[in-house]
Amino acid sequence: MRIYLVLLTSMVLGWLLICAHSIELLVRYTDILILLGITLLYIASHGFRMLRLALLTLDERDKAFELITAHALTAFPSSFLPFKIGELLRLSAFFHVFGHRRKAFAIWLAERFGDVLVITALILSLYLFNVSMPNSMRAIFIIFTLVSVFGLLGLFAVANVLVYLNRHLVLTSHSARGLMLLRASYVLRRLELEIYKSVEGRLIGFLLLSMLIWALEIAALSAFINHYSIGELDFASMFTSGLLASLPGGVVGEARAFGLYQSLALALLTVLFLAALWLANNLKLVRY
Repeated sequence: MRIYLVLLTSMVLGWLLICAHSIELLVRYTDILILLGITLLYIASHGFRMLRLALLTLDERDKAFELITAHALTAFPSSFLPFKIGELLRLSAFFHVFGHRRKAFAIWLAERFGDVLVITALILSLYLFNVSMPNSMRAIFIIFTLVSVFGLLGLFAVANVLVYLNRHLVLTSHSARGLMLLRASYVLRRLELEIYKSVEGRLIGFLLLSMLIWALEIAALSAFINHYSIGELDFASMFTSGLLASLPGGVVGEARAFGLYQSLALALLTVLFLAALWLANNLKLVRY
């Protein structure tokens, strides 16, 4: 953990030095109040992400603050690491928080599935209001719709299927392959129960928080593009830029400009949490 914190601090300082000129231009040609407002919008979206994590871990409340800290300390490198490697870093931080990986993986899956559902609903609403959609958005819509449908089918059907599969394997199968299937079925069933435990009685709140997260991120992107007057100002184009900003090959034009600002906001968030950790450790040492 100490090694990671040192590397993270070095990464933030190195990024600030490398991008110092671009950051200076960004601050120079931006009204400080507008910049502050966009920063608050974007950081608020991460605040709601942290609140969503706390909601998902109410059954293990003692882990809530550690999970929120894990998100804050992995958000900055996740913002620019290619090919979604940042998600693997974030997942490994969740593994570090929990004693067993099943709970961490269940929370991560629930988060991703909530994002997919909300993004699918937003894209569908654009279609319903006859907003012109670029080809890249149509491909994403098809992929996200398939993920949503199969995910929902999995949540409602896998439990019943696994019950009959386990009974069949126990009663009729005596081979090594049957034993492997039984073990895999058991692991999937336990993971499913962890997901249910994470969202049980909190599903509406979970979905509302997911909607707020994406609404704030899109609002921050819209304000940024509108202020600089880069690219088309229609909602579909702005939403596409925000969605594709972190995908390989999708960082062009306004997405690249917002990517710099996004990393700057997350660097500030990282510095705040590093300072909070340093202060907490010092207070602990003084108390002892």
